[in-house]
Amino acid sequence: MATAEETDLRLALFPDVHASERLLKWRPGLTTPTTLLLSSGSPLPASNHLNLLVAQTLQAALEPSTRTNYGYSIGIFIRFCFDLGLCVSQIFPISEGLLLAFVCAQAGSRAKKTVINHLSALAAWHETWGLRWHRFDVVDRALQGVGKLAPAHLPLRPPVELSDLLSARLFLHTTTNPLHAAVWACALMSFWSACRLGETTVPSAAYFNPARHVTRAAVGPLRTTSDGAQALAVELPWTKTTRQDGMTKVLSSQAEELDPVHALRWHLSVNSLPGLDSTATALFAYKIRAGPGWRMTPLTKVTMLNTFSEALRLAGRPTFSGHSFRIGAATYYWHRGASVDEIKLLGGWASDSFRVYLRDPVLGLAPLQQRFGAPSSASQSL
Repeated sequence: MATAEETDLRLALFPDVHASERLLKWRPGLTTPTTLLLSSGSPLPASNHLNLLVAQTLQAALEPSTRTNYGYSIGIFIRFCFDLGLCVSQIFPISEGLLLAFVCAQAGSRAKKTVINHLSALAAWHETWGLRWHRFDVVDRALQGVGKLAPAHLPLRPPVELSDLLSARLFLHTTTNPLHAAVWACALMSFWSACRLGETTVPSAAYFNPARHVTRAAVGPLRTTSDGAQALAVELPWTKTTRQDGMTKVLSSQAEELDPVHALRWHLSVNSLPGLDSTATALFAYKIRAGPGWRMTPLTKVTMLNTFSEALRLAGRPTFSGHSFRIGAATYYWHRGASVDEIKLLGGWASDSFRVYLRDPVLGLAPLQQRFGAPSSASQSL
């Protein structure tokens, strides 16, 4: 049982804040030396102010989702220590024995990658506060054991297929419901251009940044290709792999209900208001009631998935995670004979990492064997 003094100290060091704020708001112990020192060892003038700027800048280098995940990892470590009955003065600086115990306590219940992420969070936390971080050689050896003792892998996430899209479309009222029009257009763009949902949606309605999230101004003019198809480009301002260099995604017309070009243009016409600034409006923002009129709100990842999943449930189909759209795109193109380089180009992959997304190798590899297999007896006799 912690003493009253210890409880007060814990509340001071680890206040009740959202996980994404813990890197800056939680302190790794009482001693937090300055990160800004001269060669003489003396602190820079106004170092308190500059140290705060350094901490904020280091935190900004991490993606919002990474900051949140790191915050949860730090919380897991602190809870582990408190459950052992340790007080703050015994936790910091983190000893070899304590870190080793933390890592080994997760053997058999956590994947090696998860434990490594916990350690990365602790490292980032210490760096943010200007504290030296050391992982110790024995901890690295223990990680090898964690990998061998890890539980069985979870089943692979299934791909979204054309039949899933068509089933959901039956229960999305795109002509009368602005949200449904936005969700349908977003689903088709995410599928056909193999987008991450983080590239087509926003993390929350309160967090929309035109420098990071695609806007309506990013949609290029409609063009007709040499084979008569309609196509347009969408310029993403930022992606996970290219960062601020962004990426060009292309949508081309498809058959009937699955046409992403038509769905996008319909969404843009339905979800519009007079005087709308296309450079400051999320691509898949939609209209919601605001008193007697309307206002626009960005389409969040949660809202998109919840709406699409509800349509699938009404259709009696299983639901999917957000990444299933990108998995579905890679698998779809593979099953139709696209080469590795073509799939990489369509999805914007910088490496062959997308191979882990490919599902049902029979449908993907059998056509390849058929093309390059043994010739028929008739052709052999020629």
